[in-house]
Amino acid sequence: MSMNRINNPSQLPQGVVEGYQQQSTNMFAARVGLDTTAPFDNGTVITIPVGGVVEVNGVMYSVASEWSQTKPNADTAYWIAVVPSEDGLTASFELVTRPGVWSPERNGSYFTSGDFNNCRTLNWVSRGVLVNAPTTAAAREWETLSIRGRNTASLAAGWKFVSLTSGGGGGNGQDGGNGIPGSAGIGGQGGAGGNPTIRNHATGVYFHKGGNVEARIGADGTRGGRGGRGGDNGTGTAAGFGGGGGGAAGGGEESFFAADGFSLFAPKILQGRRGLGGTGGTTLAGSANINGGAGGFVGQNGVRGAGAADRGEAGVWVRFGHGTNGGDSGNWSPNNSSWGGGAGGGGGTNGWDLPNTTDEPLPGGSCQVWGLGN
Repeated sequence: MSMNRINNPSQLPQGVVEGYQQQSTNMFAARVGLDTTAPFDNGTVITIPVGGVVEVNGVMYSVASEWSQTKPNADTAYWIAVVPSEDGLTASFELVTRPGVWSPERNGSYFTSGDFNNCRTLNWVSRGVLVNAPTTAAAREWETLSIRGRNTASLAAGWKFVSLTSGGGGGNGQDGGNGIPGSAGIGGQGGAGGNPTIRNHATGVYFHKGGNVEARIGADGTRGGRGGRGGDNGTGTAAGFGGGGGGAAGGGEESFFAADGFSLFAPKILQGRRGLGGTGGTTLAGSANINGGAGGFVGQNGVRGAGAADRGEAGVWVRFGHGTNGGDSGNWSPNNSSWGGGAGGGGGTNGWDLPNTTDEPLPGGSCQVWGLGN
């Protein structure tokens, strides 16, 4: 037992005025859902100090003795249910992993089924991560489009679970393939450009008082260009020429959510690295180390592969766009002036460097909000 019921005084003549005052206080508490308890979580133990008062179904209880309990799992978020005794004279506390359903009529969160039916949860949640977080679309209260921008909505009061993702980014360009030795000396394949699909995720739980929420969604970076294929090495047993490396993908922009003094931040993703050019063999005419060109860093063009002057063009970084692909190189022969290693793909662009005004919406992260209860 941790809580005692606060009874009305007797209705003897000397207590009549006091009795009316107490009844008025109780009726007011029932209307506003009074909760003056002050729980705290030190990371492993949850404690409720002496002295707080909470109203449950029109009955007021005071915390008569300090209550503490070790968290079954230190990394889990817990609410505290107030469980009245059968006679209603006392109440106890129980840790639960879900709050009650918010009741506007009682201005408190109450369970509507199960072992704690009609019990209230305090207006508090511990540190930790929500277990069995909701994922279904049917229970979701709000979702932004997966595009960059500022989004607002007005949500009903109650406990909320928020899932937030940054813009995508960080994909590495693949290295170009090495030339393959053989009767025709096959050229190496170009490396794929970096794909901006890595995202930071953040989740949180808070009590929403009702009204507006805001989510600012960050943009995806753009992808890097593919490296070009290296040329074949004519006839003989020397290896073909190296393929070009893929360009690096741009970084993803951060996303942000805020409401009722609660905020959530999904940090940006840094840009990827460029792919290196593959190694190549020596031509039959004696030209050595015909390697592919490296892909471009973010915001930079790719590099042309080694070889003759007319080999494939390097991929280009396009401002505010995707990196273009590196050109394939021609095969070596005594009369061909375009042989060589494949060219590197152009680098992408960071999401935070993209302009706010474009012809089409910029793809980005997202924000989803679910209501919690029972």
